[in-house]
Amino acid sequence: MEPISKVNLERLTNGIYAFTMTLMIRNIQMPSPGTLTGTASLDNYLVTTSLSVIDFIGAFLILGMFWLFYFQIFHRINSVDSRFIYIHLLSLMVVVFVPFTQGLANSTESIPEVEVLFQINYFILACLLILAWQYAQKRPALLEPALSGDEAAFLSKKFLVPLGVATVGILLAAVGWGYIDILYFVPLIIIGLFFRNPPDRTPVP
Repeated sequence: MEPISKVNLERLTNGIYAFTMTLMIRNIQMPSPGTLTGTASLDNYLVTTSLSVIDFIGAFLILGMFWLFYFQIFHRINSVDSRFIYIHLLSLMVVVFVPFTQGLANSTESIPEVEVLFQINYFILACLLILAWQYAQKRPALLEPALSGDEAAFLSKKFLVPLGVATVGILLAAVGWGYIDILYFVPLIIIGLFFRNPPDRTPVP
């Protein structure tokens, strides 16, 4: 395999995430021509599409969280090898499925169980994030020398947050819990409360 630099992988990641996050706006349905004839029809349209807007914001935040997590990994590695690239390419493929699973859940609100597909999509993304970080951790040649053991452990715990939330989401979606949109914001709250202050970047002696 020809060598691929970390910079090129970062550029591909930027492109995939930017494209996917933009594409999700299509899941918010535009009103049919001629249906908005006054304030009442506009109010009705805004009410009926409010859940779609919330779903878009939530899925956008989730993808933004994964994008940030991956760049926290990139910031702590010097280089990538073929297996790391394969793991990351698989994660990017799963990212591209997000507009489909999120849109399907949004368009079939009468079938709450369909939400399970989006939560599974979320769960697989979380698993691949952990796999990529654990793989890099076990190969010191890939890591930045300044990475300390405390910092590595801090990131490992932080990366477990979306996995835990996705697992809860699958269970709640499977039983048809009606307020699952709340889970979009739970990881950000947990990270904001418990992972605001990472340890100093001092190398292990």
